[in-house]
Amino acid sequence: MSETQTFETHVYRPVAWSIAWVLAVIAEGFLLWSLVTQPITALSVGIALLGAAAVLTVSLLRVFALRLQNRIIRSEMHIRLLRIGREADLARLAMPQLVALRFASDAELPSLLDRAISDQMKSDAIKRAVKDWQGDYLRT
Repeated sequence: MSETQTFETHVYRPVAWSIAWVLAVIAEGFLLWSLVTQPITALSVGIALLGAAAVLTVSLLRVFALRLQNRIIRSEMHIRLLRIGREADLARLAMPQLVALRFASDAELPSLLDRAISDQMKSDAIKRAVKDWQGDYLRT
């Protein structure tokens, strides 16, 4: 990635997944429309169900990727908090807070961690408070 990541540019939108999902939904819409407007056959029902399965599969692929990414982030942050002797704070943070704190440098992590816990900062506020942004260039 050539561009340096910042708060303003860190949001990742997987274009290929979005296109696949929209196409699957449109196709399922056509299949359902055909099922309603044409004589019902076992084949038309089967194809409509297959289209529904495709929409569900594409949707679940993204959900599973995000859940896995969250597990990786939790492990990454656990290691970082262990290094600074703050592993007990892991249980005091919500997942969105952990995701936001991962963008902080090691130098600013302890003070930002204190603020996040004491002020119950939302993830957006934590990200905005990061001074030395550590980009994530390997997201899926």
